[in-house]
Amino acid sequence: MEEAKVTFYDVERCGLYEYGSDDSTLGELSTFLNQLKSWVQRDGKSLDETCTYAIEESEDVDRTFCYDLVNNGVTGDFVLTTWNETPSYEGKVAAVKAKSKVGDAKVEFTKIPKDSIPGYATYFWFIPSKGVFATIRFQHRLNGKKNLDKYFKEFISKFSDYVVLSEDGDADFNIIGYSDSDDDEPMNLHSHFRTAIVRKPGQIKYILSQRSNIRKIVRHNRLSPKLEESQEFWQKALLNLGLKKQRKLNSEVNFSYEFSYSPTEKELKEMVSEWEEGHDSKWDDIGFILKGEQVPRWLSNSLARDQFDLDVKRIDEEIVDAVSLLEKLTEKRDLILALLE
Repeated sequence: MEEAKVTFYDVERCGLYEYGSDDSTLGELSTFLNQLKSWVQRDGKSLDETCTYAIEESEDVDRTFCYDLVNNGVTGDFVLTTWNETPSYEGKVAAVKAKSKVGDAKVEFTKIPKDSIPGYATYFWFIPSKGVFATIRFQHRLNGKKNLDKYFKEFISKFSDYVVLSEDGDADFNIIGYSDSDDDEPMNLHSHFRTAIVRKPGQIKYILSQRSNIRKIVRHNRLSPKLEESQEFWQKALLNLGLKKQRKLNSEVNFSYEFSYSPTEKELKEMVSEWEEGHDSKWDDIGFILKGEQVPRWLSNSLARDQFDLDVKRIDEEIVDAVSLLEKLTEKRDLILALLE
C-alpha cells in the first residue's frame, strides 16, 4: 500500500483553434489521448523518440518522454506516465557533498549508463468525461505538470492526426495546416492545452463572509536557499530565537507563523487573490482563525486535493506500473472524484 497525493486540474482548452476563437475547431481531450497512444506505439517507437518538443535556451523545462500510456475502455479514463529528464553533462550527473563548507564544496560526477536518460517518473490520471486530469505523486515532490502542459500542446500541433504535411520546404517535416480528412482544405489553426488547478469556491466564500470574525492569521511557507528574501527572513528568524551567529540557509525549510490581526475587506481580498494565482502546496498556505474557533480555516482546503492509499504494483523503486495504477484508481474512482464536488 502506498500513499498517493492527488491534485485535480481543469482542462480549460484542448484542441486546434482558429485565432480569436474560444471553441476548438478540431479535436478534444479523449481524441488526442487516443491519438497519442497510437503515436507512441507506432512503428516500434523507442522512448527517446517520444519527446514532442525541442529545448529552447530561454525555457526552464527539460525534455519529457512518454514512458507508458494505458486506458480503461469502460470509464474512458487514461493513465499517462511521463519520464522527465534531469540535467547532465557529457554523460555524467553532478552532485555536491551536503556537509561541505560554502564556497568549498566538492563536486562529484556519476557516469550515466550508455544510451540512458537521467530523470524521474510522473503520473497523470485523465478523466475526459469530466474534462479534468489529476497529478498522482508518490515519492517525488515535483508533479511534472509544467512539462505535461508543453508536451501535450506540442503533440497536438506537430504529431496529432490532424496535421497536414507538405513535401516542399527545407525542414524535416513541413506543416501546412490542419484538417479532419485528406479531402478537406488545410486550415490555419493553432494548438492549445491550457489547464488550471481545480478550486472549490465554498471555503473561500465563507472566509470572505466571516471577515469581521477573523482574529488570527496563520501562514505556512517554504524558504528556499536560492531566494535572497528567504535568506534575509532566515537570519531574522534566527535572531528572534536568540541565535546571533549568522548561519546561511543551505536547504529548503518549512515554517509556520501566526499573528493576531483582523484584515480589512480589501486586505483579505488581496491575500486571497495573491494566493490563488498559483499556490497549490500545503507549505504555501494561509489560514484564518475565527472568533470562537481554535482551528484555522485554510485556503488550501478550497483545492481539489487529498491523499489516498493505493495498493499499486511497482516495476522498480522509481516506476509504478501504469496498469496497476489505473486499476486502483478505478476501484476508488467515486471516492476520489468526490473531491470535485
